Amino acid sequence: MSRMIGRSALFERLDFAVAKVEQLRANRVLDIGCGSGPLFGPLAARGVHVTGIEPAPGMISLAEDSAAACNGLVEIVRGGWEDLRSWDPNDRFDVAVALGIFDYVPNPEELLATMATVAEHTIASFPRPGLRTSLRRLRYGARGVSVYGYSRARVEMLAGLTGMEMTQLAPLGRAGYILLGRNRLGTLRGDDPVQGPVEQA
Repeated sequence: MSRMIGRSALFERLDFAVAKVEQLRANRVLDIGCGSGPLFGPLAARGVHVTGIEPAPGMISLAEDSAAACNGLVEIVRGGWEDLRSWDPNDRFDVAVALGIFDYVPNPEELLATMATVAEHTIASFPRPGLRTSLRRLRYGARGVSVYGYSRARVEMLAGLTGMEMTQLAPLGRAGYILLGRNRLGTLRGDDPVQGPVEQA
C-alpha cells in the first residue's frame, strides 16, 4: 500500500512541477538531483532548457540517455546541490526544482536557501512524517541513509527562513507536500544563507 501511495505522489509532484514551470513561462530550469531525468522530456517538449545536476554515477548515465532525446535542450552536470554555491552568481535560472531530495538532506534550510541563490522560483517536495516515512527510515537506515519527514508548519518555517514568498503549498495525498515559492532576489553565493540550526520535526 505504501508503494502505491509513493508512486501516486511521484506522478503528482512531476505533474505539479511541469504545470507550474509552464504557468510561470520559465525558459531555464535547474533540476537538482535529477536522477534518471523524468522531468527532461516533458519540459523539453515545451521548449524549456533544463540543467540537471546529479551526484550518483549510475543515475548520470540514465540522465544522459534521457537528455539525448531532448534535442539539445538538456545539459547534465555531475555534482551535488552543495556545488551550486560556487556557480556564477550572474547565471540565474527561472525555476529550481528539487523533487524527492529533501527526504535525505539533514540541513534542509541550507538547500532551500541555496536554491534561492540560483533561481527566481523554487519548486520542492517534502515527505510527511507517518508510517510510510517511518518504514523508509528503517529500510534506508540499514544502508546508512537517513530519511526526514516534514510537517506543514515546518515547511512554512523553512520557507520563512529564506525570505521566500510562498505561493503554494499543496498536499501530495498522504505522502507529503509540494512547495512553489518566489525567492528573495539578491542573495549572494558564499554568504551564510540562514542563521542558526533548525530542529528536525
